Amino acid sequence: MIFCKKMYTFHIGKIKKSGIINSFIFKLHPFLKREIFPGFYLFFGYNEKNKFLTMEKILLIEDDMGIAHPLSLYIENADYRVIHCNHGDRAIALFQAEKPDLIILDINLPGKNGFELCREIRSLAETPIIVLSARNSEEDKLTLFKDGADDYIPKPFSSPELIARISAVIKRSKKTSKPKNEQIINNFGTISINHDTFQVFVHGEEVSLTKTEFSILDYLIQNSQKTITRKSIMKDVMGYDNYIYDRTIDTHIKNIRKKLEDNIIINTVRGIGYTVKIPTNS
Repeated sequence: MIFCKKMYTFHIGKIKKSGIINSFIFKLHPFLKREIFPGFYLFFGYNEKNKFLTMEKILLIEDDMGIAHPLSLYIENADYRVIHCNHGDRAIALFQAEKPDLIILDINLPGKNGFELCREIRSLAETPIIVLSARNSEEDKLTLFKDGADDYIPKPFSSPELIARISAVIKRSKKTSKPKNEQIINNFGTISINHDTFQVFVHGEEVSLTKTEFSILDYLIQNSQKTITRKSIMKDVMGYDNYIYDRTIDTHIKNIRKKLEDNIIINTVRGIGYTVKIPTNS
């Protein structure tokens, strides 16, 4: 450690002038800079420190270290900060202390399971949740989406796909959290949508939708004059450039149908997507 410190101190002037500080040194893995070289920011200035502190923070709740460790490294290499929790009973306290921008949640955990945590986190905040689990039943997905999960990725999974989904979910969350100066309420038959508060009302009574369900419903209504493909929903609503695992959309649609009942008719066009009909207000 002393050798490293002296070496960095001696060469700092040359490193800054040569531009290596922005190309090679700062390519060190965030874990190395944070844990192995605690004096890193002292020697190399505050630009990288500011970058680290402003990185979006992800809380990874996963008890399997064989998954959690390499996944943390991969996510950090994509310029996110990762806080890891390996026990369900410690997750809520860590969530409240760290206030992450996104949560990656496993279902089978010691202590509180993923279902319990999803409900509890959603009761506390609107922080987006991506479920990452080997459990892949339709019932589990319906329950998790109903409880407030924003996305569901089955194990085994593609790491590049996960990064793409993390980016898309965070962007979508920021978009739906953007404050507006005035309330915009649109009426569609018996359905009223408040685009300021992201609330949906049927016959004046509020229907509880997750942010993802709200965004999908709004998109369906705005495009009700045509057949809506799953691909367009994945791209325009979910923010995924690549068409991946469209069953997630189907699960969200099922929840929307169940919550809005016959106030909106969403028909499945096999192999393509959906058509939407809004009954007239009677």
